[in-house]
Amino acid sequence: MNDPTNDNSSQSDGSNADGTNPDGINPDASAEAQGQDAKETSTEPTVEIPAHEAELTKVRAERDLLEQKLQRAMADTQNIRRRQRQEMDDSRRRVAEGMTQELLPVLDSFALALQAYDTAAEDGGGEQATSGLVEGVRMVQTLLSGALERHGLQEIAATGKPFDPAHHEALGVEPNGEVEENQVLRVVQTGYLLGEHVVRHSKVIVAGPPPEA
Repeated sequence: MNDPTNDNSSQSDGSNADGTNPDGINPDASAEAQGQDAKETSTEPTVEIPAHEAELTKVRAERDLLEQKLQRAMADTQNIRRRQRQEMDDSRRRVAEGMTQELLPVLDSFALALQAYDTAAEDGGGEQATSGLVEGVRMVQTLLSGALERHGLQEIAATGKPFDPAHHEALGVEPNGEVEENQVLRVVQTGYLLGEHVVRHSKVIVAGPPPEA
């Protein structure tokens, strides 16, 4: 009779003589595979996700920085606008002062002309008074025209010129056989330019076709 304890077909740990368990799986091979899987798992890179509070703190800091920059930009813009308004006010004041100083002699000439007229009228020299007044008015006109010309004002030439709607305003058309049609015959009101800008158009009468016989 054979002794079961001497059976070489099985071992005390339940494995076969070839090292496999009754299911046919080698325990050493399984352990090796598990170790390999654990090794592969441990070598995978890990991604650190920032904490919620840290991210929120960063966003708040960026917001505060942007608010500070915006406030500085708004303050700089207000300062620039204030300086521009001040410069424009100063420029207008200087122009007004310069114009006033130019026109003061005109007022003086008006006063002198009227005073000379009153004196001559009291002395009974009517014709002399009228002549003095006319002479004073001419002087005033010369002074005023000179002051305005020094500030860039110039008269628009019209009489004898071709009609130009950019500078002239036609008040009427008169038949005329002596000049070319559409030519300015006479000026009713003088126009002026300030530099290249039309301050006022010259109001004129324009020549039309010759009258029919």
